Amino acid sequence: MLAAAALLVGCGGGESPIVQVVAPDAELRELGETCAGAEPFLYAHATAAYSIADASGKVVTRGALPEGKAVAAFNHDPGVDRVPTFCSFSVPAELDAGKYTLRLGESAPRAFALKGGKAMVVLN
Repeated sequence: MLAAAALLVGCGGGESPIVQVVAPDAELRELGETCAGAEPFLYAHATAAYSIADASGKVVTRGALPEGKAVAAFNHDPGVDRVPTFCSFSVPAELDAGKYTLRLGESAPRAFALKGGKAMVVLN
């Protein structure tokens, strides 16, 4: 499952830094449709408050998640409209390369590293 999630992080190209927050819920959806996290990730939804702290623990940004988009949970096409998906949230964040911690809803704080303007946090 995480292999498919890893494909979500593309190459940087001078764009604003993005933190991809992924709820690996394997919910049946159409690819690209808007979504919120399904069980057990109900706390991952548009408007859910989050904060990002730097390595020293200082909160450097906070906000609300944007709408999520359904992305394929697996690397093969089963040939049907509704497939197992993950709900992925693209969070723009004015961060420099380095180590950070995301706090979101009921989930445990998640450490991540921003490199090349991209990072991914997989909820569990």
